[in-house]
Amino acid sequence: MTPFSLTVMMYHYVRDSGDEAEAGSGIPGLPVTRFEAQLDELARRHEMIGWPDLRAGLSGEKSLPPGACLLTFDDGLRDHYLNVFPALRARGLSGLFFALARGPGDGLALGHKIHFLLAHLGVERLREAAWLRLTPEAQTAYARAEERYRASGHAGGESPEVGVLKSVLQRELLPEAQGLLSQLFEEHIGPEAEMAREFYLMQDQIAEMAANGMNFGGHSRSHPWFDWVDAPCQAEEIEASAAWLREIEAGPWAFAYPYGGLSGESPGLLRAHDFAAAFTTVEQVHHADPFFIGRWDGELFARTTL
Repeated sequence: MTPFSLTVMMYHYVRDSGDEAEAGSGIPGLPVTRFEAQLDELARRHEMIGWPDLRAGLSGEKSLPPGACLLTFDDGLRDHYLNVFPALRARGLSGLFFALARGPGDGLALGHKIHFLLAHLGVERLREAAWLRLTPEAQTAYARAEERYRASGHAGGESPEVGVLKSVLQRELLPEAQGLLSQLFEEHIGPEAEMAREFYLMQDQIAEMAANGMNFGGHSRSHPWFDWVDAPCQAEEIEASAAWLREIEAGPWAFAYPYGGLSGESPGLLRAHDFAAAFTTVEQVHHADPFFIGRWDGELFARTTL
């Protein structure tokens, strides 16, 4: 298709320390006042659009305006109802919310369990606690993976130590890590199911947001790296998102790759399940592939421009 120009902003946690959305988690986020200032700055610089505008542009129904900007929010967090939704609504703006296809009894996704445990234990204590619960075979795999990630510089975290820990748990030790981290969560923080109910959007909140101009997209069910799991696993995750979205709004929908990762099979699987576009975490404005749309990190933008 013809390349198109579009600035896409990506957000996760939008919260102040101690506010209702933070719920005692200790996980830092973009402060609400800085988020609101960023919205105002973006609106001055850009023509703000929503997902229906982009969908129409991708289908050829209409052209995107010059300087178009889309706001996206990942993971379906309670922050987004309490802090983001009111700020957008007050300014007449729309957001595209990529929520996980999870129910109240599903607990926390693996990555979010890591976020909570890092906030409570720190990287060294979490690594030690995880290590002690691994089988000797898993410890060997862990050590080898650590060496490989450190040597390659593939960290992808707030620091090399955090990045390596996350990469090993989310990739190399995925089956073991799920149960292991749930045990650590219950031991150091409390009931995981209770925290999940406070942490993610509830169905009535989603319905209210959708009724007031917000749009929702897919983000998988369990938040795996699509460049790590096989095509059948990806298909299951995508189908879970599609089934969840059918209860909220009509397709075609948008999708955000968990962690920004994708494989060669990912776009075809998404097309087969009525997705019209997909977003990653590569920073770019000019796009040629609707299934590889890059985004700019809103928290990083706030640090450097506000």
